[in-house]
Amino acid sequence: MKKWIIIIGSIILALIIIGVLHDAGYLNFKWTTLTKLFAALACPFMLMKNMFFNKNDSVTNIQQAIQEAKEGIFNDNKHREEYDAQISAKKEEIQTLEKQIENLDSKIRILETQKENVSVEVRNLSSDEMMAEFEKYYGNEKDD
Repeated sequence: MKKWIIIIGSIILALIIIGVLHDAGYLNFKWTTLTKLFAALACPFMLMKNMFFNKNDSVTNIQQAIQEAKEGIFNDNKHREEYDAQISAKKEEIQTLEKQIENLDSKIRILETQKENVSVEVRNLSSDEMMAEFEKYYGNEKDD
């Protein structure tokens, strides 16, 4: 209870001082002035708060925080290694797929050149040769 009385008393004292300085004309409340004022008031407030209410100063709590930070760094490194392994596996898979695409592209180019060659050969065939090729692939319908 004494802690709260000290804090409330210091806040009231600070407000009285601010009021007196404002009435005397020393304080012109602009945003920059207010910001500086609140920053100046925050320092003693945080000091009193840490003096009366802060229980995190023990060595065990600091060591515990350090240990948690070390574990966090270890877990981050572990996750990074896992993701790096997954990324490298995906890169390898992409490279194999790119090789397959290149092979298929070369096969397509070969088939396109063969297609062009076939049309040229067909144009150069005589009618008897065309009939012979037709019968070779589709059979002779007259005999059936």
